[in-house]
Amino acid sequence: MIKKTGILLFILTLLSSCTNYGEKKIFDGTEIYYKDGVTEAQADKLGKSLMDAEFTNGEVKSVQFVKDGDMYLFKMVIKEQFLEDKSLENIFNIFPKELSGYMDLPIDLHLCDSQFNTLRVYKLEDAFKTMMAKRTEIRYTDKVMIEDVEKLKDFLIEYGFSSDNVEKTVELDRESMTYIFKLIIAKNKLENEAVLSYLTRLKMELTKKVFSGLPVKIHMCDEMMNTLKEF
Repeated sequence: MIKKTGILLFILTLLSSCTNYGEKKIFDGTEIYYKDGVTEAQADKLGKSLMDAEFTNGEVKSVQFVKDGDMYLFKMVIKEQFLEDKSLENIFNIFPKELSGYMDLPIDLHLCDSQFNTLRVYKLEDAFKTMMAKRTEIRYTDKVMIEDVEKLKDFLIEYGFSSDNVEKTVELDRESMTYIFKLIIAKNKLENEAVLSYLTRLKMELTKKVFSGLPVKIHMCDEMMNTLKEF
């Protein structure tokens, strides 16, 4: 199942009157138009996934699911002013990866106007790669070697950060010789002394045990992985 994407509820708009957008199914208010090689069973599976992820909420929204060569395209109607909202970049970037994994199909995300004309594309091939450390999802960029991610995975489990009980998400990136480790922290915990003390120790352990003495910056982030504070 794709992760909950409630933030998308605020950026989708109703499709204008249409003529040839394909067959239509409705899931909790969300219209799914499908054609060009997409089957009814695939449309049903997509609808269930969007409902499980709380993408749908009873309000009328419109998406289109089509096939283009070897790729599938998930087209989503968006208000144009949100195209430049940098706080949504992480969601748009990871969405093709999560939806492709759930649907077991290669899927690109297209942000569209009210007639499904593409305004911007987020390709599956450019999405964050992921690795699981128990129930912790590690997202990582192409600046990071797979060996680093594997060492981070083992460390997070041994350190007790990752468990079988709690879902977490972290990101790993690299700027020159410095590693960037991002994790989600509630805003009311940003100045909490116990949290800062824990993260300080974590930072030191990451440098020593995972990244061969290279410096680490920790980014405390909101639920969309936008940095709130770093140290």
